[in-house]
Amino acid sequence: MKSDTQRDETNLLALAATDEQREFAREAIAFLRGRVALRVPQSMSWGIGPENLTLFHETSDEEERAEAQAALDWQRTRWEAGFGWISGPVEHGGRGLPDEYDRLYRQIESAFDIPDMSPIRIGIGTVGPAITAMGTPDQILEFVVPIQRGEIIACQLFSEPAAGSDLAGVRTRGVRDGDDWRLNGQKVWTSNAQFADVGLALVRTDPDVPKHRGVTMFLVPMSTPGIDIRPLRQMTGGASFTEVFLDNVVVSDRLRLGEEGGGWAVATRALAGERKAVGDRTHEITDRAIDMLRELAVRHERFDDPLLRQDWARVYSRLRIARFQQQRIQATPESQLSGAERGIDKLLVSSNLRMLGEMAAEILGPAFVANTGEWATFNWNKWMMGALGYRIAGGTEEILKTMLADRVLMLPKEPK
Repeated sequence: MKSDTQRDETNLLALAATDEQREFAREAIAFLRGRVALRVPQSMSWGIGPENLTLFHETSDEEERAEAQAALDWQRTRWEAGFGWISGPVEHGGRGLPDEYDRLYRQIESAFDIPDMSPIRIGIGTVGPAITAMGTPDQILEFVVPIQRGEIIACQLFSEPAAGSDLAGVRTRGVRDGDDWRLNGQKVWTSNAQFADVGLALVRTDPDVPKHRGVTMFLVPMSTPGIDIRPLRQMTGGASFTEVFLDNVVVSDRLRLGEEGGGWAVATRALAGERKAVGDRTHEITDRAIDMLRELAVRHERFDDPLLRQDWARVYSRLRIARFQQQRIQATPESQLSGAERGIDKLLVSSNLRMLGEMAAEILGPAFVANTGEWATFNWNKWMMGALGYRIAGGTEEILKTMLADRVLMLPKEPK
């Protein structure tokens, strides 16, 4: 009879599709087993442990910095074992393997109790790939390799108070000054800026051309004089994001990423990674949430209500559809994705989060908005407020729907 350890290893090896992948999987499992324990499944014992109903990270600054350090430490451990940049170029320390090996490793690693990698995910999944695709060899060595080695943290300096979904409307100005640029403006909704080492900044450098052609991307060291970072307090009470003010910040032209006026192409590459991250990290959360909702309805003697049961089945079905859509994307080489797939994934996720919150409100009634202290009740209110944020994160629903209508369904454009 197989032991639990043998069964776990057999299940993980079954994720591999070829002999070569199985050999890689064995190597990955051996590495992980030697350093971390298998993840203990979250207990669904009602009333025990954390509710985990907060969609956006909410910890103190000290706790967040400690989490960032733990993530960096684990990334360095990955790198030293050869799992830090699986699909990266061999000449830069990567293994040069196809993307499916990276996906396979992440699937295997998800079974183990590793640190929360959220603090460095933007650098690894968004900023790093954008620099690798559009940057110079020196920029890759200076920024991407340290990101992948777990030495530095990166953030995105994209959105502004008047340029969120209409990202090409950024007003932060960049003016050429010899071999340097002087940047002035404000960025908002920036994650990890308070402890980031470098920011990927979209800046308007030519106000006299169409907006998509007048922006340039820069790599901005976050310790540069003139940068002021302030926390943003959310409706839920947490402060997951920051606003960043740039006051006459001097950046060398060698830190320009891509061509002058070519920042939109870089931003598009980065946003594809951001939408991937928004979709990938929420499916595990929603799986637990739908189970909690069913138990909540049972405990409130509402699950026999045929209308509520119908709503629960509808939400459950949509969550399964979203999961299948994600699996289809993961099984497709990145080079074959059009960009529309990530948009669809993001729309499914954001609408499902909202529907889960609406169903919780229907079950709980007044307890949804008044804190009685009962486990798994009022915190659904935080879930719902977080779901509103997901309608914006990674591109608002309206912008993505318009993009899909125009470019995929080829529907007539709206009259101007």
